[in-house]
Amino acid sequence: MKNLFTFLFAVILINIQIILSQPWHYDFGTTTGNYTTTGPSLTFLPVPPTDTARVRIGAGGSFNLENQVIPFGMNTYLRGAASTSTSVNKFSVYNFTPGKGITIKFKLRLGASNGSSTGASSGTWQFFLGDGASYSDNNGFAGSQVFTGMQFIFGAGGTITTNIRSAGSWVTTGLPATPFTQGVTYDVEIYANNSTSIQSDTYGSLQTGAANTWDLWIDGVLAGNDLPKAQIANDVNMDSWMFTGISSSGNSANIFLDEFDYTNQISGSPLPVSLSSFIMTGESRNVNLSWSTLYEINNAGFELERRNENSFSPEWNNIAFIRGNGTTNSPQSYYYEDKSLLSGKYSYRLKQKDYNGNFEYFNPSNFSFIEILKPNDFTISQNYPNPSNPVTKIDYEVPFDSYVNITVFDITGRAVKELVNSFKPADFYSITFNGSELSSGIYFYRISATNENEAFTKTLKMLLVK
Repeated sequence: MKNLFTFLFAVILINIQIILSQPWHYDFGTTTGNYTTTGPSLTFLPVPPTDTARVRIGAGGSFNLENQVIPFGMNTYLRGAASTSTSVNKFSVYNFTPGKGITIKFKLRLGASNGSSTGASSGTWQFFLGDGASYSDNNGFAGSQVFTGMQFIFGAGGTITTNIRSAGSWVTTGLPATPFTQGVTYDVEIYANNSTSIQSDTYGSLQTGAANTWDLWIDGVLAGNDLPKAQIANDVNMDSWMFTGISSSGNSANIFLDEFDYTNQISGSPLPVSLSSFIMTGESRNVNLSWSTLYEINNAGFELERRNENSFSPEWNNIAFIRGNGTTNSPQSYYYEDKSLLSGKYSYRLKQKDYNGNFEYFNPSNFSFIEILKPNDFTISQNYPNPSNPVTKIDYEVPFDSYVNITVFDITGRAVKELVNSFKPADFYSITFNGSELSSGIYFYRISATNENEAFTKTLKMLLVK
């Protein structure tokens, strides 16, 4: 009994440690929809990993789950249109496992409903991190419940005036003159330290965060160092964050959000690399995959995984590793071509890994799978290499379920080797011919395929040189 108790206690302790230290990831999946009803909803958004997600509409406006209506984030993102009055439109995630330090990273865009810098000249969106009832009620923020506060005020000509909440006031102290503008996508990271001690992290080089302050990183650049907190009490836990939108004529001020990673502590190293794009396209039997990053920190590289959706039990398989660029503030582009696939439906994903073993998955933004169609005609290719010494490869295509025979003949017409003699479902095929037991010279190979509708025969010449 004692050993059982010890085992159960250890399992509970391990689970607690995982909950306390895991970087939670929250995105909006692939489903689309709109929420325009005055009042709150706990069911409109996908469920977060450990907490609650909520939207609330005040005076007009909307929350919209959109799948690449504009190029932004991965798959579906959230677009919010601000309220026309001071009655807030609110998106919040609250009551995750609390901590005195919070690290959060997200993708942000501000602008008109089409993502541009034109058409939105009034309105305000705000971000708050802390703890309290204001993260789950219908009201605006309560200063005593805020640790980190940022305010984005929309102006003419695509401008954004950015303020931070210092004690009980909005100030611009400690920020660049214009850290954000409309119509631009940003990766935002916040390291919030409400403990009584200095907290350190490694962001390319060692960084320190003073007690009761926070750091702001924009696209991998430190934009605000040891920024003042708002009015939440010192050394208390925090477990919530939210975005609120107000005072926008015609509900024109829009915010775009996606790809949230957050922890309940000061992350010892940067949260995972965020992709700016990941798309796949099909061409005949090949799938082309391309992706880009805005910046990289400690990026070892990407494992490219493929899954055949037509298999009885689809599983992800690692097909390639593409080395990353370590740490760089410059955008990087990557490309991989998956060649000569059989017919079927294929899904792909990236597993981004850093040098510490941390990883995150990314899915393509344009399709959930690509289908390779079955061939249209019987064909057989010229062997390659040709001449061969002594091994060569032959590709052939079967458009209908057929009985297939492929035989090699010498120059006198004598059959010297049978390569295929069986029933073949419609698909693409490759075989290998090893001529190590034959003499150098000219040979011929012939395919004969028959089914209830068609008969096909073709003969090609090859040269064996030893």
